[in-house]
Amino acid sequence: MRPAPILCLAVLLALPACSVPGPTLEQMTSAEALAAPYPDLVPLGPLLASAEGLAPRSADVEGISLEARAASLRYRAARLRALAL
Repeated sequence: MRPAPILCLAVLLALPACSVPGPTLEQMTSAEALAAPYPDLVPLGPLLASAEGLAPRSADVEGISLEARAASLRYRAARLRALAL
């Protein structure tokens, strides 16, 4: 067996151990942020009620409007085909 692949693997595995450690969370956070009070907790009910307004639209209503638009486009296409160019 050749020693070169084993040596390369050993070097690649040892290389991360020689790196400089990155900054910790405490070092990255400012003193003002660490001294700030925790945010107020809000009730979940009003948040969920406001999120219900963001629900997807009804497929029935969207389907009717899409069918009307498709019919309008078909009518316009028929009129364009009837034009003498």
